[in-house]
Amino acid sequence: MEGIDVRTRLVIRCGTQRRTASGDIGVMYVDTRPDHPLTVRLGVSDGESRQYILAVGDTFRLGDELWALEGVAGGGARPRPSVALRKVEQPPENTPDPSHS
Repeated sequence: MEGIDVRTRLVIRCGTQRRTASGDIGVMYVDTRPDHPLTVRLGVSDGESRQYILAVGDTFRLGDELWALEGVAGGGARPRPSVALRKVEQPPENTPDPSHS
């Protein structure tokens, strides 16, 4: 995975999992059927186990981190698509919310 910073970006093939400093992420299923919305089912474990069904751009928590589904490569004739995830930068907790100014 040359060129990918594994601390902030991950590419995981369907049916496999990756360990991060905050926990484990596994890609359980990718729905790439024609005429259906593209969705990804992830399983995460960071002391407790959860499942998420995500569309591109959706976010999920892993420990204290926030991650986003960036995209999917493959699918269709390719039996095991890969999922791209990106760690989302979060403002410090004491940063004022601009919507409440």
